[in-house]
Amino acid sequence: MMDQGNYTTLHLGIGECFNLEKAVCNHGFFMMAPNNWNSSTKSLQRPLRLADSVTSLHVSISHDLINQHSLFIRVYHGTKTLSLQDQQAIKDQVSRMLRITEKDERDVKEFQKLHGEAKDKGFGRLFRNPCLFEDVIKCILLCNITYIQVKVLKVLLKKYMINMHHFNV
Repeated sequence: MMDQGNYTTLHLGIGECFNLEKAVCNHGFFMMAPNNWNSSTKSLQRPLRLADSVTSLHVSISHDLINQHSLFIRVYHGTKTLSLQDQQAIKDQVSRMLRITEKDERDVKEFQKLHGEAKDKGFGRLFRNPCLFEDVIKCILLCNITYIQVKVLKVLLKKYMINMHHFNV
């Protein structure tokens, strides 16, 4: 549960065929930490990095209830002021995660044109992480090893990252 302290609300435009729940819940990445999908509010919570690439803050991403062609991104920052660069860094990460660039939108439409059933089911996007590094680590954790090995590897990677001071989440 995120602190309900000070927050900034950002809006990010989305295409007409975008569905947040289908984009996030299309495979298992959304269930892996630090992602947290809240099915009752249909929102994704997780930390994202600021422009300095070191500091991270918790965010909550949901459909804007007033404008269905926009996402509502709540950034919980306490007393920290978010610069325009920080706001853009958050938006860029959300865009990457949900594949909501203009090119992504064109690709989804083209795919769904070829596969009508995919369009009916809202398929066509593959949820990613905010950075390639996190994608690679999660792929390693998901490929060809048992669940027990995943848990051990995850603990070892976390210890390694903390010791290397590369991961401040």
